[in-house]
Amino acid sequence: FVGWTLLGCMGCQVVGAGDGTSTKEPALLVVDEVPSRLEAVRWAKGFGFSEGEKVLWLAHEGDTTWWTHVGVHDCPAWCNVLPESGTIGVATWSTTHVPFMRAIGGFEQWVASGYLERVDVDPGSRRFPLGGDAGLDEEMLLVSGADVLTSYPFGDPMTGVAERTGVPVMALAEYAESHPLGRAEFVKVFGWLTGRMPEARRVFDDLEEAYIEAWRMGSERAGREGRPVVFAGSSQGGKWTAPGNEGLVARLLHDAGGTYAFEESRVAALGLKRVGPNFEVEAEQCAVLARDCGAFGKVVHAPGGWTVSDARLEAPWFEFNERTVFHCNTFEVDYFGEAIMEPHEMLADLVHLFHPSSGQREFVYFQPTPP
Repeated sequence: FVGWTLLGCMGCQVVGAGDGTSTKEPALLVVDEVPSRLEAVRWAKGFGFSEGEKVLWLAHEGDTTWWTHVGVHDCPAWCNVLPESGTIGVATWSTTHVPFMRAIGGFEQWVASGYLERVDVDPGSRRFPLGGDAGLDEEMLLVSGADVLTSYPFGDPMTGVAERTGVPVMALAEYAESHPLGRAEFVKVFGWLTGRMPEARRVFDDLEEAYIEAWRMGSERAGREGRPVVFAGSSQGGKWTAPGNEGLVARLLHDAGGTYAFEESRVAALGLKRVGPNFEVEAEQCAVLARDCGAFGKVVHAPGGWTVSDARLEAPWFEFNERTVFHCNTFEVDYFGEAIMEPHEMLADLVHLFHPSSGQREFVYFQPTPP
């Protein structure tokens, strides 16, 4: 969840050739790059279909698995064969997979879940709890009657589960997608699993249309007003960690009509340290990057609310006077769950925060921070 978690500390300034505006468009997304709706998979890189959507493939870091339903005879011999889609029972280990099932109306086929106490579902529903931080309860998985368990490949948490239980583990890497629409498009995997592909297509088409509309608004405002340079990161052990400039955070900020502060020239000028996909930033470097910023935002978990005073304690090097301050409070919104299927809402929030001239908005995830 690095791409989401690190959309934490944000600041911005409008840059240009001396007049406070910029007409240069970062080459991340242009109109011609919007895929055709005729394509079965348009944004995601981690899955696809073959044989007329009879076969699903999933890929992550060079590893590919193949999946089909019983009765398909032209699948390669190494395919994982599942029951018929209309009868399959799905168990989810990752809570981020629940919004996909909810979106397609697949709760009747959702039989069990990890971290069930963290999932917002009908309290009268009968689903089997699979455990949580202490690990998977394999006996409960067997009792649930699940035909497949969806998980994630990060850290390989389900090693040996399929051999011990007979329940195949489908590892999904939706979190690795660099585009918000690529992550949301994994709803089609669950549509394929459950025989609800028409519902999955309809849901995705609608949110894709809303996302592109918000992106066009952000691009249009940026052309008129300039692109804010946005600082993103989170405080860890006295340092700031910022996601790389090729990932989901940079994409969201760009599509909202902004520019990510950690673009290549700034990174090179400061000699920032790269650790895996992220940058580790000393407080002094953070202050240099934010010196001319015009806004600050953070993802927080604050049951008592979040104010500018709290932000000052978090980032004492940031000058908050006469700056725009905003936040997302995960105590109030499902930022790590439902937001996966609402990238258009997140984007629209950012568009209106970066460009208030866009008009009034009832903010969903990001909102202005009170004094």
